[in-house]
Amino acid sequence: MKYADLHIHSNYSDGVLSPSEIIHIAEQKNINTISITDHDSICSQFALKGCDTSVNIIPGVEISTICNDSELHILGYFIDINNVELNDAMNKLKHIRLDRIRQIILKLNKLSIDISLQDIECCCRDTAGRSHIAKILVEKGYVDNYKAAFTNYLIKGRPAYVERYKFNYTETLSLIRKAGGIPILAHPGKIYRNIDVEKVIKRLKDYGLYGVEVFHPSHSGMQVNKFFNLCKKYKLLVAGGSDCHGVCSNDGSNLIGQYGIDKEYLDKIVRFYNKL
Repeated sequence: MKYADLHIHSNYSDGVLSPSEIIHIAEQKNINTISITDHDSICSQFALKGCDTSVNIIPGVEISTICNDSELHILGYFIDINNVELNDAMNKLKHIRLDRIRQIILKLNKLSIDISLQDIECCCRDTAGRSHIAKILVEKGYVDNYKAAFTNYLIKGRPAYVERYKFNYTETLSLIRKAGGIPILAHPGKIYRNIDVEKVIKRLKDYGLYGVEVFHPSHSGMQVNKFFNLCKKYKLLVAGGSDCHGVCSNDGSNLIGQYGIDKEYLDKIVRFYNKL
């Protein structure tokens, strides 16, 4: 089990578990530190206020962004959740996401699929996304599984796809830093293969990137070595996490703590933050 898992999603975005359930699992697994990093939302951070736990909690967020027409995800650690600009930005993204959901629902309705905004609101605590629509499509029997919902209706080129607005990468990096946070490039192994990841990392560092999520379930051993060496080359922090959304791994265990970083790398992140 890893010392720190710095990439977990709660039911305030597209995760299944509540913040308190996540903490309970972390306690059971003797994980020292976690960060709940919901998509374009910091509402879970307010739910954690005053939480009595032995687990250290780093306030976090994961923001979708655009760099050269490619979607990137930027993690923000140690953010000030009371920062006005950050809260305004999250509220803006929440309303943009909701408008997108309305457009997707309209397209699905035109395909004779009975789904409403009320259906989504019943399974979403804050930030609505395509995953919530996929869940409803499965529950109502329009598709057999989550993946089919995307491949049949929700991905680019399919009949219910709607493009989503995202902040530019420079805006996102600036936003996190102004909120006192540490910007980290999430799961670079999931960036499209025709994109030069090193060039992306180098460009983002020029605008304030502080680290890279080296350890992630989607990364092969070769990718882990590559991203670790890029961190050394560009003097960036090494981060990692399970990206757990509440689903279980193949052996039936929860992913929380199965991926992450050891004390050595967490200490470096904390020391860096304390010097900001």
